Amino acid sequence: MNPSAAAVVGLGFVGKAHLEALRRLGIPVRGILGSSPERTREAVRELKIDRGYSSLDELVKDTSVSAVHVCTPNYVHHNQAKAALEAGKHVMCEKPLAMNTRESQSLIGLASGQGRVGAVTYNLRYYPLCHEARALVKRGVIGEPRLIHGSFLQDWLLYPTDWNWRLQPELGGDMRVVADIGTHWLDLLTWITGKRVMELCADLATVVPLRKRPLGRVATFQQSVGETKDFQITTDDYASILLHFEGGAHGVCTVSQISA
Repeated sequence: MNPSAAAVVGLGFVGKAHLEALRRLGIPVRGILGSSPERTREAVRELKIDRGYSSLDELVKDTSVSAVHVCTPNYVHHNQAKAALEAGKHVMCEKPLAMNTRESQSLIGLASGQGRVGAVTYNLRYYPLCHEARALVKRGVIGEPRLIHGSFLQDWLLYPTDWNWRLQPELGGDMRVVADIGTHWLDLLTWITGKRVMELCADLATVVPLRKRPLGRVATFQQSVGETKDFQITTDDYASILLHFEGGAHGVCTVSQISA
């Protein structure tokens, strides 16, 4: 097994970003796996990859691969990460790690039992300004953090005609904006401050309750075209969360996918 070779599962918007990051770091990418044989072949040609796997089983059995990047829709994260860990691979998984805490905990236990790294792609930690903020807190430059507040506001699902697979709970989960970007904010602030969240109270809402679902495929952050049908939305596109951190700090976070 090559100590620094990877394979990528899922070649949509996020998968391509992982591939580009691996290439910039000089880490060999042995192969990729798309959502279908046709999409795998298309991605191999488009992205100039040497190998396209025919199945997840073929990928995890590739002894030249040491780490697997899971960049697929949320509902398959658990099974794909589990297969890679059981095959002795390290795993970098997109967030959320799984569809519920039971699945997440099982992956944490499996990674520990296998002696492999199981990571979730909370990339905001690695922005230079975030490193500087954490260093200021650790050195005591700003004193003890007592009030922690902020927001993560997006507009990519602002209009009823905007569509993405994350809107379907069977694919993305019962929580949407909190699981998709709220977890980024929560991870970042707990990392910067070094304080865990102990209690919370949240106001979740579906501001756009009816959307136009395209009959064809739509890539993330791309506008849909063609015929549509009405789709009732049940997941959150807005949330405000009151937080109690360990040590007595208080916080509030607002996240949204419909803020222009």
